[in-house]
Parts: sequence; structure tokens; C-alpha cells
Amino acid sequence: MKKSLIAIAISIFALAFSACANAGSDNGNAEMGSANVSSAANTNSETASALENKTEKTPTEITAAIMAEIEIPSAVEKSISSLGLYYDVDESLFEAMSLVICASGAYPDELAVFELKNESDSDTVKEAIQKRLDSQTTLFKDYTPSEMYKLDNAVIGDKGKYVYFLACADNARAEEVVKDILE
Repeated sequence: MKKSLIAIAISIFALAFSACANAGSDNGNAEMGSANVSSAANTNSETASALENKTEKTPTEITAAIMAEIEIPSAVEKSISSLGLYYDVDESLFEAMSLVICASGAYPDELAVFELKNESDSDTVKEAIQKRLDSQTTLFKDYTPSEMYKLDNAVIGDKGKYVYFLACADNARAEEVVKDILE
């Protein structure tokens, strides 16, 4: 009986890690209300073209543009209804938002773009993001230390009515994409 339980536990553990290994597959870990956005990386030219033709960008368009250039392992976009699981912030502050994470939780990759109803709420949202970053740093420093560079160099920024959090393989490039879009 113990051997069976150990085998099951090892299988579950192996599945969790393999989920992030294949960013292009739908691993079934998405919550209700979330959408798999890993296909955005395959639509680089379509995304760029669509962004050039619009004057105001949505948070989802911004995260899609980042993912067109930077891989987020098994990326899943979370819905606003699940925001409270990740950030301690009142969702009524937002006009729109996009939160993209690694579905299995094995990697710290995360993109969050919030479009605020009022620019005056920017500091409140940035404080909530900092709490999230601190929490993720505590979690991942022992879990996957080789991934800490993503959090050590994470970006929390704002531009107008947008606040963003970028923790990925190339935070500097991700921030360039955001700034290019929001200018």
C-alpha cells in the first residue's frame, strides 16, 4: 500500500514539472474562467499588426505582445474572478486586466497588466504587486533557485492608467515592449 501511494505521489510530482516543460500544449490545469494564451507566441506578426492599428491597447493585447517575443512556460491567463488568489487588491479598481502565469506553478513567470479606472490608484496597485513579488521570492528561492533571476530582476512599473508586473526570462525586453505600446 505504501509503495502504491509513493508511486502515485511521484507521478503527480512528475506531471506537475512536465506541465511547464511544454508551453505549447494545453495541460488541463487552467481554472474555470481562464484562457490558454500560449498560442500568442505563434502570432508575432498578427499581434504586432493589430497593435499598430489601434490607438488604445487592452491589457490582454499587451501581455500577448510580450509573449510573442518571450516564452512563458505553459502560459495561462487568469480571470478577474481569480485575481484574489494572487493579489490583495480590490478588483473594482480596474477597467480591465490581464494576468498570465505558469499553469503548473513550477516556474515564477508572471505577466500582469492592470488598466486602472483612476490613475490615482497606481500606488495602491503597485503595493499589492510588491507584496506578490515578495511572496513569490520567498516561495521560489528554495523551490527553484535557478529561476530566481526572473524575480530578482522583475519589473513593477506604470504609465498613465496602466500598472504592470513583469517576471519572465527577459524582463528588460518585456518592459521595452510595454513602453513601446504605451507611448
